[in-house]
Amino acid sequence: MIIVISGTPGVGKTIVSKELVKRLNLKYFHLSQFVIDEKLYIEYDEERQSYIIDEDKVKDKLEIALKESDNIVIESIYPSLIPKADIVVVLRKNPIVLYNELKNRGWPELKIAENVEAEILGVISQEAKEAFNGKVCEIDVTKISIDQIINKILNKECDYFIDWLSDTEIQSFLENLDNIISSHENNI
Repeated sequence: MIIVISGTPGVGKTIVSKELVKRLNLKYFHLSQFVIDEKLYIEYDEERQSYIIDEDKVKDKLEIALKESDNIVIESIYPSLIPKADIVVVLRKNPIVLYNELKNRGWPELKIAENVEAEILGVISQEAKEAFNGKVCEIDVTKISIDQIINKILNKECDYFIDWLSDTEIQSFLENLDNIISSHENNI
């Protein structure tokens, strides 16, 4: 079984992935760490404090690295780069809660704004759905424990349509995030 755990940074991918590995006795593969270890990036973006990946190189190396892997949990913010999966779980979190958690990590404002905006718009969820039609399970992890998340995954209890934009508070919050992003772009 190949399980992909995806979502924006801060939603709990690592803790969920490692708990699944422990409970199901599977291997663990962290795609971002693989990218760094194998130097599959173009450059490091200082302002965002993140690597700009070379998607073609990642896909090629990943296919080789996962060729013999059938019982594995793959943690990734890039679901479309993964060649095959039995289930893709996209963890989602209320954007205001996510914003505060990323702020508490000490992340730069631009990086927080871009990642929270991606969560609001469902960017990773949409990418997963396009790459793995019919195999994607979204779970809102905002107010549930790790045990509840794991049980939802194992029982395939998905939240099929998470729409943060239907909340007027989130709509206003998105405008604030857009202003943060725009102010950085105008300073370039």
